[in-house]
Amino acid sequence: MSANPIERLDMTAEQVEQQITEARRSELCAVLRASQIRHASLGNEQEVVADGDAIYLLHHPELCSTDDDYPGFAEQLAARSAKAGGTR
Repeated sequence: MSANPIERLDMTAEQVEQQITEARRSELCAVLRASQIRHASLGNEQEVVADGDAIYLLHHPELCSTDDDYPGFAEQLAARSAKAGGTR
């Protein structure tokens, strides 16, 4: 159970574009590429793929989903979280 559920990190494509400048994007990609190399050396293919997906989304924030893509989903998550006592 996480005290910081992933839903708290969700944001719209517009918010992503506003918060991540090209310089910051490059820094983040460098960190993710280093992580990919480390995971590849450990044979952790799932993390290599996850890092690659993150890099791709940094360059294509328009692909991030919005509340309009899943009507009512945010409310369902909030209700589920409240029912579970605020933890996931």
